[in-house]
Amino acid sequence: MKFTLPKSKLGDYLQYILQVVPNKATLPILTSILIEALENKLKISATDLDLSMTVSLDGKVVKKGSIAVPARILSDIIRELPESEITVEGTSSRVELKIPNGSYKIGAISPEDFPKLPAVNTKKEIKIDGESLVKMIRKTTFACSDDETRPALNGVLWQTKGDKMQMVATDGHRLARMAADNPTLKGMYDDVIIPPKVLNLLPKLMGDTNREVGIIFGENNIIFNLGDIIITSRLLEGPYPNFEQVIPVDNDKKLVVSRNELAGAVRRVSILSNALTHQVKFSMKDNKLTLSTANADVGGEGKEVISCTYTGEPIELGYNANYVLEVLSKIDSDDVVFELSTNVSAGVVYNVDIPKEEYLCLVMPLRLAE
Repeated sequence: MKFTLPKSKLGDYLQYILQVVPNKATLPILTSILIEALENKLKISATDLDLSMTVSLDGKVVKKGSIAVPARILSDIIRELPESEITVEGTSSRVELKIPNGSYKIGAISPEDFPKLPAVNTKKEIKIDGESLVKMIRKTTFACSDDETRPALNGVLWQTKGDKMQMVATDGHRLARMAADNPTLKGMYDDVIIPPKVLNLLPKLMGDTNREVGIIFGENNIIFNLGDIIITSRLLEGPYPNFEQVIPVDNDKKLVVSRNELAGAVRRVSILSNALTHQVKFSMKDNKLTLSTANADVGGEGKEVISCTYTGEPIELGYNANYVLEVLSKIDSDDVVFELSTNVSAGVVYNVDIPKEEYLCLVMPLRLAE
């Protein structure tokens, strides 16, 4: 195997692929990447057995071949090299990097030892709008659970029904649901549960480019085709809990408040909250929202009052400050709406400017500390 290409180009694509390479692995080969030199094209692949990525880039291929190389050692060397053309030459046991004023040799592994990557059948590919996909990902994945005893909640539910698609994530304490138009997936009526790791990669790899993404639904996996980058992820096994049952439809109290004012006050008051629960008390009465907390461990108390528009009977409830702040960070409007019922039932949070049918979050209250 022998090929030549600019250092910057190889370095950029290695940074993409490293996001899949595990830092530690039970199989040592998983910390390596597979490099394949084809007809004037290079393919670099990595996998942790759950998630796989292959990047394709143009290069001057002198001799075809393939080799597996320790990923982070190769990346560290490439990163420190000055900008120049790099010639990569590999044998069955070693790879040599040649630059104008030096060379580096790395021990290599037979490509036969590298795990077989999932096949990609582009004939089954469906194109969807990348901007909508990225927006749904950014608005939902934060609410996924990391509780291994409830594996379905460790992923994001992606539903395609009729002319709409929606993503839902919940950990039992908060929930996020976002819907978008669905012209190309119409009629599929499939529910898949996708690990957040692969979803969180997509916005990083796509950046701000508004392009279509190819989706291939497999029996046990899902494939995202970004053109020069193909990502495959296993799907999580269901069923996903019936989240519709927990979304309140008759909350009779409504709070409208400045998102920035609320976020700032919650951050400040929560400094003195309990280190375990991060509880902040919300008290609503007469268009005033009082945020307060007390921490006996440090002998501290915090309190702020901010103006709001509140309709309904006065109410006091406790929230985990971190959960509230995370939800507020996903709201785009200047004002945010909380629909409430009792101090033990879920609050519905949504944008002033967007119907809650399109995007909403739930936050479960905490039992108020005496």
